[in-house]
Amino acid sequence: MIMTTNEFNRIKQQVLDRPICYREVEAKEIVALGENHYTVGNATLEVSPQIATVIDRFAGIKQGQSRIAQDSYGEQGLTNLRNFFGQAEVKGGKRLVLAADTQSRQIVNAIPIKDKMITPDVFFDFAEMFMDKNNYLPVRVEHTHSIKTGVSIVMKPVHKQIREYVPGDEFLSNGLYLTWNPGEISLGNYYVRLVCSNGNIQTSHHAITKAHSPEVKELERLLMVTADAGPLKQNMDKMLISAKLAMRTTASVRELGIAVKLLNQHGVETKDANQIIPYELTKGQYEQAGYNTDSTHMAQAKSEMTMWELFNMLTFFATHNQMWSPQDIRRSLLMEASMALLMQERDIKEYYNIFWKNTIFAIIKQ
Repeated sequence: MIMTTNEFNRIKQQVLDRPICYREVEAKEIVALGENHYTVGNATLEVSPQIATVIDRFAGIKQGQSRIAQDSYGEQGLTNLRNFFGQAEVKGGKRLVLAADTQSRQIVNAIPIKDKMITPDVFFDFAEMFMDKNNYLPVRVEHTHSIKTGVSIVMKPVHKQIREYVPGDEFLSNGLYLTWNPGEISLGNYYVRLVCSNGNIQTSHHAITKAHSPEVKELERLLMVTADAGPLKQNMDKMLISAKLAMRTTASVRELGIAVKLLNQHGVETKDANQIIPYELTKGQYEQAGYNTDSTHMAQAKSEMTMWELFNMLTFFATHNQMWSPQDIRRSLLMEASMALLMQERDIKEYYNIFWKNTIFAIIKQ
């Protein structure tokens, strides 16, 4: 369903009207006070433990270092460590964008940036220009205050391209999305599987390129991506090859663990994640049988599912879970992370076989 202009403008205004103030800072401008409170300039702000960890990593503090400082010297020891690193020079001269809720005076997001901060109004202006130039229409706008995210606009092409996946199974191959946070604008394409064995429509997201600055030259580069069909076709071909291999390859126990971590990273508790992906159960069976269950050995241990089945479990949860609102951007982010896992080199190897009747190259030769 395509959004009307009024619907798009209404959500755009809601995002722009959020009581969020963005500030670009260097590490030395952030002074720790203790108990996850910081001063930035003249303002005293509170952060969550998760965002404090982001600030620590930005300053160069490893998780183990902060834990040792706190265990050995208490809260004051951790505060001293943070301020010591904060005053040191961050490698590469990187900067951090802090997003603060002006009502609660809490930092709700902390994002390292590679070049210059991109504000939400610049993003929406660019998105409208992109859709006008490339004949795309908005399907939905996803947003949340999550630590990792900003806004994503899912777009549908006016001129659809359909590719056969396997006989009788087709994909819409040229859907696009734009995702924003203050550090970058990401352009990616998504695939909609038109026929699924479970009767549901399935989408999968795959990033193409990113801009890290609001400079005209950077944004023009994103505008021109669709003029060159190469990146879109290359993405689709890679996905189809990876999918074919995944159907024939058993997922390792380590890969089940990676899937659980992906769910964790998107806000799913470990207990719930293991209900979705049977990692601990499978690992426990190997342990009971007397096998070494460290990561290296579990990369060589077969699970009871194919990599394709594992991928489908992740994407089904991303699209159909009731925990998140329909507009929650974590759905798209988990889709993208699942696609990245699908396209990684497999722990358990499979090989191309021209003698297999459903050869992996069939779709590429079309």
